[in-house]
Amino acid sequence: MAIPIRLAAMMVLLVTVTAHPHRRHCHMSRYRSLSPSDIRAVRLLHNEHEKSPFSDGIKCQKKMFRHKPSVCDLKASDKQILTLERVTLAVDVLTNMTESPLSEFVSQPLEFFLSLEDDLKHCRKSPLYSDSPSQKLMPWLNHLKHFRERVSSQCVKDAVLLSLIQLLIEDVMCWANKE
Repeated sequence: MAIPIRLAAMMVLLVTVTAHPHRRHCHMSRYRSLSPSDIRAVRLLHNEHEKSPFSDGIKCQKKMFRHKPSVCDLKASDKQILTLERVTLAVDVLTNMTESPLSEFVSQPLEFFLSLEDDLKHCRKSPLYSDSPSQKLMPWLNHLKHFRERVSSQCVKDAVLLSLIQLLIEDVMCWANKE
């Protein structure tokens, strides 16, 4: 049975792309400017969370960012590592909010951050971003790790929800604009 030439060419291309994931380039340029609907969705979630009378978010946010480098001043691989760590933390928090009173505001930000996390993980595999964290970045990564381990899950949630806009504007856009 003969396979049409177009189908055969598509099969070869598919095998080539899937067999060699490192050939897929790291293009974060799509994050240089974020869609207004994604920003609105994150802002709405942030604002609704701030209305919560039980939130002690400002204290928790200050604890989370006590040692905060300027992402824009870091080398490319460090920017990528720090942004990936913060996005992963945001995804963890948003994923665990399905039963929350804020669950109706979570789906679009969660979808955005899941896609971003996937892109960041892919970029981490590229040669440009595969370096180990520098000595300059290690204290901040350790602080973030200890923050997650030492404070309550509610405090982590509060801190993350209050920092989502900052994550979009500073971390993601700064890294994407320096790619």
